[in-house]
Amino acid sequence: MYWYLCAVVASSTAVSDPAGARKLGHASIGLSVAGIIVTVVLIIILMVVLTSAGATCTYTVYGACYSHREYYDGYYCSGVKSGSYCYYD
Repeated sequence: MYWYLCAVVASSTAVSDPAGARKLGHASIGLSVAGIIVTVVLIIILMVVLTSAGATCTYTVYGACYSHREYYDGYYCSGVKSGSYCYYD
């Protein structure tokens, strides 16, 4: 008398909680989208900071930055007068 034993081993278990798995799937997608949005916002902020850092401040008068300076002739100044000069952008 011979007995044949047939054993089958599952390679993966079946999902026992489909509703829970669905919730985890939605949470995973939400976190992925949030990560992409945060990355895009950080890249935009970095670009703004780097481009504004490239701006040069040639003249500083009363804490403000001006790029041009002309000798003030006593008649007309289109910017800010300080001493013998007129400063403007």
